[in-house]
Amino acid sequence: MPFKRYVEIGRVALVNYGPEYGKLVVITDIVDQNRAVVDRPDETRRVINFKRLALTDFKIDIQRMAKKKELTAALKTNDVFTKFQQTAWGKKLAARVSKSQTTDFERYKAAVAKSKRSKAVAASLAKLQKSAK
Repeated sequence: MPFKRYVEIGRVALVNYGPEYGKLVVITDIVDQNRAVVDRPDETRRVINFKRLALTDFKIDIQRMAKKKELTAALKTNDVFTKFQQTAWGKKLAARVSKSQTTDFERYKAAVAKSKRSKAVAASLAKLQKSAK
């Protein structure tokens, strides 16, 4: 299968380092071989290094250095952010965030439930093994 995630104008990327970690941005211009101008509807346009970006499969059709209004309209018509959250990558990130926001008591309840479940599985397995002999 050929490579399809090229650095190009309109490519949606995920910031993988820094204060904007986990946010989706759109490449609006390419500065040089190491940096690109990225934009997002609720943030300011800025230059970011390619090492801090993870390219996604999504691409929107925008012009180079598109205005905020055009970018917002293109994102809304393509519904990119919700499509990304429905992918396995988006679900994994959402699960990581939800797990990090759990309290001590919620983690305790999950551990107790896992322990009960594994004991029930072990008991039923022992019962099947005993009946198989």
